[in-house]
Amino acid sequence: MAEELKTFLDRRLAEGMDRRDFLKLGASTAGLAALAACGGATTSGPSGPTGPDFKLGIVLPYSQVYADLGNSITNGMLLYFEQAGNQAGNRKIVVTKADEQVALADAVAATKKVVEQDGVDMVAGYVSSPNANGNRNYLDSNKIPTLIANAGVNALSRANKSAFIYRTSFSNWQPSHPMGSYLYDKLAVRTVQLVYANYGAGIESVGSFKETFKGSFGSDDVKPPLNNTGDWTPFVQKIQPDKVDAVYVFMSGTDAIGFLKKANELGTLRKLKVVAGSGFFVEQDVLGAIGDAAPVGAVTGLHWALTLDSKENKDFVSRYQKKHGKPPDVFAVQGWDTGRVIVEALNAVKGKTDNKDAFLKAISQVSFKSPRGDFKFDPATNNVINTIYVRKLVKDPKLGYTNQVIDTVPGVADPGK
Repeated sequence: MAEELKTFLDRRLAEGMDRRDFLKLGASTAGLAALAACGGATTSGPSGPTGPDFKLGIVLPYSQVYADLGNSITNGMLLYFEQAGNQAGNRKIVVTKADEQVALADAVAATKKVVEQDGVDMVAGYVSSPNANGNRNYLDSNKIPTLIANAGVNALSRANKSAFIYRTSFSNWQPSHPMGSYLYDKLAVRTVQLVYANYGAGIESVGSFKETFKGSFGSDDVKPPLNNTGDWTPFVQKIQPDKVDAVYVFMSGTDAIGFLKKANELGTLRKLKVVAGSGFFVEQDVLGAIGDAAPVGAVTGLHWALTLDSKENKDFVSRYQKKHGKPPDVFAVQGWDTGRVIVEALNAVKGKTDNKDAFLKAISQVSFKSPRGDFKFDPATNNVINTIYVRKLVKDPKLGYTNQVIDTVPGVADPGK
């Protein structure tokens, strides 16, 4: 005690102290000395969490077709953790990252690495639908609490639902389902050609669109492979604008970038009455990469838009822009919401995650105002219920190429079957 007082006095004297300050300090230090003599506590408690570290394994792509998506999700998640002081439930949140890549074998290896080598308490991530579904049995059998931060594979909300897996993003069914009726009823589209990356997410997305589109599909589907690194010309040339009113597109990441650049070069999309799709193919990450190749006027469905006029979204956009020097995209929002679910669930159980049933129940009950709108889980599917925004691509004088909301479909919940 005496040494602490001496150190403090020496510092204040070195800084300069008038007589009044000195007398005040003398009275206060005398009181502290008396308290110490009586056995009272005089030192402050620890400034940080005292519980064991909460180890989070983030499995996301940091290379290949979906690298930008993985980085955006990570940025959003870490930004929320930063706002929360990188702690929750009296535990420091410690993040370990592993590269999901594209192939299932790589995603499985990344998952096993964070679980078996790093000993994480929870896993979050997965962009690719096959990778999320392919890791489901491992995560379920090992009872690893997991948050899917992007992959929309429908089965995880249906036949492959797991008590240990919740999804903070969307199911592949959700963004496209309202769009079939919108194109037919609101835009008078009668014939559509489907264009989609030929893997699980693309197939499920256009399948959902077909459930509500009452028109016809007069031309063969255009189905480039996922992570196409070859020439896009043959695929763009398969689009037949003279035979259909519109295309409905599902692509994302570098696939969307490559497709749109080539379509712009050939002028194909400009010959169509309507360009439409799941919002990922003209999301902010893609628009930032293609510049004037953006298909202005494209109508898409998604569970977020940069231009949403809410306090939560404006605050998030401002915070993200300040941190990363660019506007966020929907993937950053999903990362932000994933981080918030983790923090709120940890706080609810006061950091006690040994009782996994209680921790999972806390996850299921998290609800809040997100940048995307109201966030809550559907207990029937463990999938988030989303508002789907119908958006039109414009060139805004301040924001550049971006999507404006032109219609809203609230409460879109995966059917669970």
